[in-house]
Amino acid sequence: MTARLRTALFLCGLLLLGSCALLKPPREAYWLDPQGPRPGSDAVSLIHYAVYARNLGGKPLAEETERVRLAWTAEKTDFRLLQYALALSVPAAPAADHRRALQLIEPLTRPDNGRDGELRALASLMHAQLAEQRRLEDGSHSNYRRAEELEKKLEALKDIEKSLLPRGKPKAGTK
Repeated sequence: MTARLRTALFLCGLLLLGSCALLKPPREAYWLDPQGPRPGSDAVSLIHYAVYARNLGGKPLAEETERVRLAWTAEKTDFRLLQYALALSVPAAPAADHRRALQLIEPLTRPDNGRDGELRALASLMHAQLAEQRRLEDGSHSNYRRAEELEKKLEALKDIEKSLLPRGKPKAGTK
């Protein structure tokens, strides 16, 4: 092998290694089935993540939420933001987390913001679902307060009725 050929091969190897550094590293995909097919896009990967996160609860959910929050803090991408919002919006999460998720994804739903169309569509879907959930929660809280008020009024009416009954009863032997 000539010196020129070795140099050319060495330079090609360096170019290949250098181009590998330009590629984005694959995202963590621990939520995917190792035997299943790999998602074709970030949006599909996030849908798989939503299924994974939905089954978490208690301490594992809190740990996962903190893990993805730190990942989003380190890597301020739409993917990480939506992943964090998904962890915050699972049914087992507190209502305050749902409100935080709604606030986080609101900017992603704006049209013509130069963002990935699939991620924007997923963010819009999440935003609509979370907004509807919040509306229903607010309505149920309002109904609960109304029911409590009506219960208090009913108890007050019962107390009034009880206080009136002894006065209205005729005494034995009087007509």
